[in-house]
This record gives sequence, structure tokens and C-alpha cells, in this order.
Amino acid sequence: MRARLFRLIAGIFGISRPEDKRKKLLSRLEQSLGYDFQNLKLLETALSHLSFINENGRKDTESNERLEFLGDAVLDLAVSEYLYNRFLAAREGELTRIKSSIVSRSALARQAAQINLEDYILYARESFTDGKRGKETIIANTLEAIIGAIYMDGGLEAARKFIYLKMLGGGKAKLGYDSLHESKNMLLHLSQVNYHCQPSYKIVEVTGPEHAKKFVCEVTVAGNLLGRGMGANKKEAEKKAAQEALQFLEQMDNSDKTVS
Repeated sequence: MRARLFRLIAGIFGISRPEDKRKKLLSRLEQSLGYDFQNLKLLETALSHLSFINENGRKDTESNERLEFLGDAVLDLAVSEYLYNRFLAAREGELTRIKSSIVSRSALARQAAQINLEDYILYARESFTDGKRGKETIIANTLEAIIGAIYMDGGLEAARKFIYLKMLGGGKAKLGYDSLHESKNMLLHLSQVNYHCQPSYKIVEVTGPEHAKKFVCEVTVAGNLLGRGMGANKKEAEKKAAQEALQFLEQMDNSDKTVS
């Protein structure tokens, strides 16, 4: 009787239950995430910080700590797999450095800020006295918990898709990696695999005054000149020569495919 009376009054005065407002809020978050939960309780758990549970005495409610633990592992796997396949010639240390720039606390907090994640998190504000740093940690951990929730709700492929689109910009995110340096590593990899030798770099020309010199480098593979590059120092010239060499090899590969 009371519930029916409330619905009648709510319809007349436009009043909605607190849980209805929360559902609308979560629905808006789902749109921002680009993922619709089959089990909405998982999303609510991912947004529930331990401080909120303790403050409200909700002993029957789980905090997001376990989902955060799971999400951290899923994120690490998905990002590592993506970087492994994208940067074929990068060494372990380079891959680790790039991964750290994606999964660090500050990086996760920046990603979360793009969808205003803080507006949806349930936590006790007064429990954190270290200001920005404490809030940043909560937000970053919550994003990891959401990844864990997506994994539990839709499986690894759903979580991987979310990470690819939201964390890696659909493959277009700037990952703080020196593309010219990557060219040099890639040329080394191709040379070893296809020609069983290493590229040879040689500075063939130096021009300009002492304070603004220009270096010209040529790179050969198996005795064949493949690229030439100019830079403000020897390393830059070598990288640009490697980049040109890769472009040349790509053109050769495409022409072979056209002929065949």
C-alpha cells in the first residue's frame, strides 16, 4: 500500500526514489564506458570504495578492492599483449617503460577524468586528508575495478576491447615512444631475420657551423644502400636513415605483391 502510494505521489510531483536516480547515473556511466553491464551490481561494486562501506556500516556490501586486484591483472595482460604485437623490435625494458606510462596511477586518473569517473564513485571524502594524491589513487583504483567488473561480466574479450578503445585510443594513442628509434630497432630485426646480418651506418657528410652542424648518414644492409638521413647529431641521422630504409623495403614488398 505504501509503495503504491509513493508511486502515485511520485508520478504527480515528479519524485523519484534514490535507487532510481542511482540507476540513471549508472546508465549514464555505461554510455561513457561504451559497455552495458548484464549484471549492474558488478558496476556498483566497482564504484564502492572501502571507506564508503565502513562509513555506512554496510557489512553485507563488498568494496571494490577485489575487483581492483582483478582489473589490475587484466589491464596488465591486455596492454602487454598490445605492446608486444605493435612494437615488434622493442626490447623488454622499452616495452616495460611504455606500459608503465599507460598503467601508472596518474595515467589511469587522467583517463578516468575524461569520463568524469569521480562523479560516480562512492567514497568517504573526509577519510582522505592528503588531497589530490589520495583522490587520484581512489580514481585510478576505481578504473581498474571497473575493468575487473567488465571482465567478470563479459569476459576477457570485452575487457580487452574496452582497454583498446578507452586506454589505447583505438590504437591511435600517443604512447611516448620514439618512432624514429623504433625504426632503427625494426630495421635491425628485419635485417637479422631476412638477411642474417646487421645494418651498417656510416656518416658520409657533416655540414654547417660548429654550433649548428648537420650530419648525413647512410645505412646499408648486406652491402645494399637502403636509406639516407640528416639530423642535428649522429644518432638522429642514423634513425632517419633507418626510417627511409624501412619505407624503401615496404615499397619493394608492395611491388612484389603487385607483380605476383
